[in-house]
Amino acid sequence: MRKNLLALSIAAMVGGLSGAANAQVALFDNSLATNTTGAGNTPAKAYVGTTQAGFDPAAVLAPTTTGVGHVLVVPYFTTQTSNHSLLSITNTDLVNAKAVKLRYRGASNSDDVFDITVYLSPGDVWAADVAAENDFSRLTTDDNSCTLPSKADIKATNNGRFKVNRVRGSDAAQTREGYIEILNSADIRPFLNNDAGVQDPTKPNPLYAAIKHNADGVAPCTAAVMDQQAIALDFTDPDSPNTPRNRGYSWPTGGLFANWLIVNVATNASFSGEAVALRASSSTTLDTTGSGNLVWFPQTTETVSQANAGQLTADPLLSIGTPAPLRAAMYDFPDLSTPYTAAAAGAPSTQANNLAFALETQSVTNEYLTAASSGGFATDWVFSMPTRRYAVAMNYAAASAPAGVSRNALVARHFGAGNLTTNANWQICVDAGNLRGFDREERSKTTFVISPDMSMRFCGEASVLSFNSATSAVLGAQIATQQIPTGFAEGWFTVRTPGVTSTAANPVGLPVIGYAAAKANSGNLGGTWMHRTAR
Repeated sequence: MRKNLLALSIAAMVGGLSGAANAQVALFDNSLATNTTGAGNTPAKAYVGTTQAGFDPAAVLAPTTTGVGHVLVVPYFTTQTSNHSLLSITNTDLVNAKAVKLRYRGASNSDDVFDITVYLSPGDVWAADVAAENDFSRLTTDDNSCTLPSKADIKATNNGRFKVNRVRGSDAAQTREGYIEILNSADIRPFLNNDAGVQDPTKPNPLYAAIKHNADGVAPCTAAVMDQQAIALDFTDPDSPNTPRNRGYSWPTGGLFANWLIVNVATNASFSGEAVALRASSSTTLDTTGSGNLVWFPQTTETVSQANAGQLTADPLLSIGTPAPLRAAMYDFPDLSTPYTAAAAGAPSTQANNLAFALETQSVTNEYLTAASSGGFATDWVFSMPTRRYAVAMNYAAASAPAGVSRNALVARHFGAGNLTTNANWQICVDAGNLRGFDREERSKTTFVISPDMSMRFCGEASVLSFNSATSAVLGAQIATQQIPTGFAEGWFTVRTPGVTSTAANPVGLPVIGYAAAKANSGNLGGTWMHRTAR
């Protein structure tokens, strides 16, 4: 079966995919368990502890240069023009299977536009293609790994169409660009644990057996077992069949990497890269892989009370207000603010702040190439801020964009009222700092006219900056775009990215990730360069 991205891209270009240890500490707060909306016994806090010999509880979640981690972020996806966005997720753990939360978020305001749970057996790879159909993005896969909803159900539900119930005006165009979150929410071990917390070889794990590929390379995805995953884990009754131990879930130990590929099927231009990897480490020196909190949740629409949601996310639209602007559901969790380390247990704002701090940069530097020689070149830069949603978010139910900004005051280190504005597209904008551009011969300038604004702002949460072009000539971006005439055909450029509380004595940057994408206008020659950042 074709699982690698190169094979997937070829399939896309010819018409798309067909078919397309031991201590267990439950920090459940019983005072939050009562829920008149029917959520029942949903966990108010993550399930914390260590699960395997050699894995201590994680103390910090931070980027790693290895490319392999517990949490992955793809800075950008697009289905604009004729683009397909291809994704593969690999489990390098040859012992444990992984439950993986996969979520596509929109470019304007990090709105959830598509999410599923993927089950990767040891050494497994899952791959999918996202392309446009009738203005919507849609996901197709021919992969044999188990997912919730199932591959068949994804196809049966409007052919894998992305959702618009949380974007402004139910606008299908808002599903066409954004970024991707990938979280190892739990490990799934071959055998169930005994009372001492040790795997018992006489007790095979039914969930592991259901998702483990057979000799033909197909996971059975046993219906009775997969149907059981619609039931929340029980953190209170040790004799319940739905405790994590009895259901076969264990603490996540990472080992994931992901690759992405954007292919324009009309021009055959392609751009590729790797997901930003965040590793949960048991040491602040980041040298020891740890075990994260067990943060698996059912892939269902069952309501989660606002009190419980406030223990699981820093997202102001799900957790702040009377009531919060959006009703939280099981499928909303985990997100990047769900407490993943022991230090952040029960404190999503702490998780969000710590992760933003780990990603922050005081500047973004990269090359641009727009020379007219050899048929001409074009360059777009991607700026993605995957933690901004947990500080500020846009409530579309408000009468106007400024009034619709919802804030989490506890997550204000980088995004505060002082450097935030809104635009006519109901996007929150963050001011950039000083700009400096260079050509290839040491000449430079610091004054630029930015279109459509008077100065550079990061509007939306996955924005694209085009060099010396009136449009996004490389990626075809349309949702959150800016253009900058540098006065030079090629060279390098630096954008300062100060955070709101930044001072000379205490510099703080914006948590920005992304890359430059450049291509030759006359053919399919193209490439990507990850942004260079400064702490």
